[in-house]
Amino acid sequence: MVEVYFQINDWVLSVDENKLYRQDREVSVEPRLINLLHFLAEHSGQVYCRDELIRYVWDGAIVTDQVVTQSVFELRKILRDGREENLHYVVTVPKRGYKLVAAVTPMTPEQFLQYRASSVTPASSETSTLHSQVDPIVVVSDTDAQEAIAFPAAPLTRALYQKQKATRSKKPKRLLSPWRLGVINAIWVGILVAAIGIFTYQQSEVSITQVIDTHLIEFEFQDGIRSLGRSYELADGFAQKLMSDITQVSGYRVMLHKTAFKTGIVPGKTVLVRVDEDDGRDFLELEYRDNSSEKVLFSRQYALADKHLKSVLKQSSLDLMRVLNLANAEQRAVTMMAGVPSDPEALGLFIRANHYLNMSDVKQFQYGIDLLEKVVEQEPDNAYVQSELLAAYYVRGALDDTSPLAQEKLGKLTGALKQYLATSNGPIQPRIYEALSLHETMVGDQEQAVAYLNQALQLRDSVLAYIIKGKHAELSGDVDSASEAYSEAFYIDTSVETYLLCENLIFYSNLKQIDHAMYRAVHPSVVRLI
Repeated sequence: MVEVYFQINDWVLSVDENKLYRQDREVSVEPRLINLLHFLAEHSGQVYCRDELIRYVWDGAIVTDQVVTQSVFELRKILRDGREENLHYVVTVPKRGYKLVAAVTPMTPEQFLQYRASSVTPASSETSTLHSQVDPIVVVSDTDAQEAIAFPAAPLTRALYQKQKATRSKKPKRLLSPWRLGVINAIWVGILVAAIGIFTYQQSEVSITQVIDTHLIEFEFQDGIRSLGRSYELADGFAQKLMSDITQVSGYRVMLHKTAFKTGIVPGKTVLVRVDEDDGRDFLELEYRDNSSEKVLFSRQYALADKHLKSVLKQSSLDLMRVLNLANAEQRAVTMMAGVPSDPEALGLFIRANHYLNMSDVKQFQYGIDLLEKVVEQEPDNAYVQSELLAAYYVRGALDDTSPLAQEKLGKLTGALKQYLATSNGPIQPRIYEALSLHETMVGDQEQAVAYLNQALQLRDSVLAYIIKGKHAELSGDVDSASEAYSEAFYIDTSVETYLLCENLIFYSNLKQIDHAMYRAVHPSVVRLI
């Protein structure tokens, strides 16, 4: 049997063992994936379409294109091995196929054995070291024994005694009096005790830089193709919707991943939403990871076609609820879809709009508003979309106070939402309450605004709801409660956009005085004076 080995970037492939090795990692892989990787490694840099892979790897067996797609997806995940850095192995060449772009080097069996030997931790040498430190047995005379009795068997005093003994032949014999020897021993013992005490105290000071919050879920979106474009917008939009759903149906706290924290609270769970392209088709990948055990507990890929967007949105939300062990997941998933646009094109615009409505750049934010207005044109009676548009108009005014608010549009949207609340018998999206609370706060009806806000917060936590709550607290003169509310908003979405809304929405707030911690986070040049 000919043994076949390849080094692929930092992995070593053993074809006959069906295994991949990397440093101290040893991963057993299904034969179909090993065969696929073996073929691509032998033809590194060459492009092969699905039909060719079926012919060469599956030996012409009757398999579908989806089997090849899924196999490539699983192989990429294994090679990435949970690492966050962008490592390229198998890439998609649009309209052509797949190719392996990693550095590939064939290995001989001898090289493989040498690699395995170097990656195994050598056996501990504690035994040989221990034997080398044992004192040899020494036979002494009666006189020497009597002299040795005067010195305790401590290492330091023994060293002094041996040094004196070595110099007896050179110097006249001078014996220390017993009380002087006792003083010397006491000094050395005191030094030892002090050193041990200091060392023990320093060891007992535990420096904790991170704490895992098991009740916190972080949502992160990525795009495997490019940093801008339709897929990036979809990934962000899906992440926003899933995060909103979980806050409504569970007791988990949520936050959106925008800032990499070096210290502080670490989310107990991470939900990664990723949109990737494969041969001209988009796929949504949903991954659920437990940060305590550092294990991926759930991973699934959904085909993204415009006509299937709504079913994918519902199914991904349902799958996430199930993996979180939430009761009545099916019923709750249906409830979360209340008000979501039914028209596939309108839903696509609505999801993409969510991406732009979370930016502080006025032009990009306005583009998000333009997308929402197109959705309202297609579904003019959709209260959910109307509420998003109403809130967006007021937020844009906070980002750019030079543009006057369109009072006619605001009045029309507000009237439609109030009519909807008066006649609806089904589930209400919390954004409707939030938008109306924001409107009533702007027009000065504080009591009605608080009533709407309380109804929204009963359903979920959100950045907008906490900012409105903070503004209400400021109007009441309660600066401490305002600081708490703004901190909650900043906790969910730690970004410049959240800071600007806390500062400028409805009216200007001096966050340096209200929430200095948030002010320092956004303005790192500010140094706290002690």
